[in-house]
Amino acid sequence: MLWHYCKLGLKMKMHCFTQKMFCTSSLSPLQLPSRMETHLWYVLPNEVKSQSLLSQYVDLLSPIEKDHVFSMRGDELQKGALLARALVRTTISRYQIHSRVSPSSLVFRKNIHGKPEVIWEQSDDWHPPSLHFNLSHTSSLIACGVTVGSPIGIDVEEKQRTTKNNILSFAKRYFSCEEVKVLSAISDPEVQRHEFIKLWTLKEAYVKALGIGFSGAPFNTFTIRVGAANSNPEGSAIVVVPLEKPTNLTTNWQFAQVELAGSHYAAICRQNDGLSGGAMEVIVRKTIPLVEEHHVTTIDPIVPVDDFS
Repeated sequence: MLWHYCKLGLKMKMHCFTQKMFCTSSLSPLQLPSRMETHLWYVLPNEVKSQSLLSQYVDLLSPIEKDHVFSMRGDELQKGALLARALVRTTISRYQIHSRVSPSSLVFRKNIHGKPEVIWEQSDDWHPPSLHFNLSHTSSLIACGVTVGSPIGIDVEEKQRTTKNNILSFAKRYFSCEEVKVLSAISDPEVQRHEFIKLWTLKEAYVKALGIGFSGAPFNTFTIRVGAANSNPEGSAIVVVPLEKPTNLTTNWQFAQVELAGSHYAAICRQNDGLSGGAMEVIVRKTIPLVEEHHVTTIDPIVPVDDFS
């Protein structure tokens, strides 16, 4: 089995050119995102087929991460968990933060709600940047969002995702009355399904950006309102409206939504820190960690989904 190979820690002999191709240093360092930018990285698991490369990813992980990966049932789940951790480590290590750090040297901790963050070693003459990241994945795509100075949440979902129950029945369990009303007004079942998925990713990204997760902010305690950019004072096409005066929900967030690989919807939610001087710019890169990357696109801020109104 694939993971039997990795668990034993066997090292395949590689020629010099292969080692160079897989070496972290073969990919140039990157500048940190500006306060106006969100960097969105993604990898397609089906494109990562080299067992020697997967073994290198295992070597990057901490003992706790390795235990988590190998506790997953089945090769595909293990591979997905491994790629997720490798994507985070190799992405963050690419940024020119203080001095170049290796992916394996990064140390993480989780907040009380389980959201991970990097622990940086500080010194008298250096203080780490306020770097934030968030991870989301399906079986066929894994994504990592990175910002500086603004908490971030992301979510990705397959465009072909289906639900066991009727879309509206499912929405009534989780969404606000306003959101259900909007979905109910869509007569085409396929369009309705796609708009449901888009809305789900926006709501998921929001609760992840808050850092408290679904249990801390159930989906029916707020409404995601989508419309024309000139329909609200701040010019944002996507806004969050807390319901019933919840104490842990805030409205100072920016949203964007994009398609990835032609097969997934991705939503980004980041805090509007008031310092960026404008709206969010999203830079999307497709990657195979340690091997290659492709700058897919730079999109304008606040990319709205179809106008629900």
